[in-house]
Amino acid sequence: MQALEILLMENNFSVAFHVKQIFKLIVTLCCFLGVTFSSTVTEAGVISEKQEIEMGKAAAEQIEAHYGVLNDPMVTERVERIGQSLVAVCGRKNLTYTFKVLNTEDVNALACPGGHIYVFKGLLDFMPSDGELAAVLGHEIGHVVKRHTVHQIEKNMLTQMLAILAGVASGNGDVMAMGMVVSDALAAGYSRADESAADREGFDYCLKAGYSPYAMLITMHKLQEMAERYGNPGWGIFDSHPEPEKRIQNMHKLLSPLKITPNASKKADGGAFVRENFADGDWELVVRETAGGNDPYYRAELLAGALYQVKQRAKEKIDPTHFIVFEAPDKAKIYYEDMQLFVVYRQDAAGFGSIGACAGDYVEKLRIWAEKVNEKSKLQK
Repeated sequence: MQALEILLMENNFSVAFHVKQIFKLIVTLCCFLGVTFSSTVTEAGVISEKQEIEMGKAAAEQIEAHYGVLNDPMVTERVERIGQSLVAVCGRKNLTYTFKVLNTEDVNALACPGGHIYVFKGLLDFMPSDGELAAVLGHEIGHVVKRHTVHQIEKNMLTQMLAILAGVASGNGDVMAMGMVVSDALAAGYSRADESAADREGFDYCLKAGYSPYAMLITMHKLQEMAERYGNPGWGIFDSHPEPEKRIQNMHKLLSPLKITPNASKKADGGAFVRENFADGDWELVVRETAGGNDPYYRAELLAGALYQVKQRAKEKIDPTHFIVFEAPDKAKIYYEDMQLFVVYRQDAAGFGSIGACAGDYVEKLRIWAEKVNEKSKLQK
């Protein structure tokens, strides 16, 4: 049984008791909100943004108490930085978003109403690049922006929610009861339409924030692989509606109009390469190794998408001197200005003597690419 479901069961008795206590306030709330006991409850939005924030806060407190929050400044700073970069381009900037890592080896992510976004610690090992993590966070932000959990609660209004809202409206809402209602909606999962909408929102945020356009597609592929390998929890980022194949197909439809160059392709030997055609010949960068949890093709796709974003940002001219390397003992990260492009690992450095030397070779190739792009742009004017 999933941990979230256990959390719901633990709260059932307390919720039932408190719902009975505030049942008398239901009629008052119905008058206050203009709600009638009919099917129109599922169609009209009756939960205000203030109530949404209150319920989300209650659920967040329960989730954090159950799992615990990871206390690792480097990890939490990265998650917060990427999350806030997406908030800056999302549709509900007025909310106060928080991004936290739950201290569990489970592999998942979820969002509570009002802007509480959680990544499970176990997921981070499978999302090594900023783009992949951005895809996960962007998807969850999309659920908040579109109020998907709130709408799910509204659909269940007649069975459990009126009493909770009565408490909120009177200023005496029961925290445990409100949190349980939100957790119940999260465990129930999202509709096919909601998941598709969150995918589109997340893709749009990642694109606007400068992350690789391929990041969301790669994340979907990896989640599908993890579900097949380790089992599908059936909720959170693994929600299976629509089917993974359909979500991947929809993502290809979003990618197609961008006409992304350079392109990533697979090699016959299991490696991959990033290639772009120029008048004086093809430019190519080969990725041979599986590293950082990604196979060569995923890594090549992430790089190709990141270079596409470099071209979008530079507009007039890409500055070849703005490719930089940040080296650590076990890896080296390559950036264009503040945009992460590629991570070089020990596996890549065979024959170079060091990770730094290998990263330097990649940077030289990227500078050649930049010069070719600049020359092509110059000739087209």
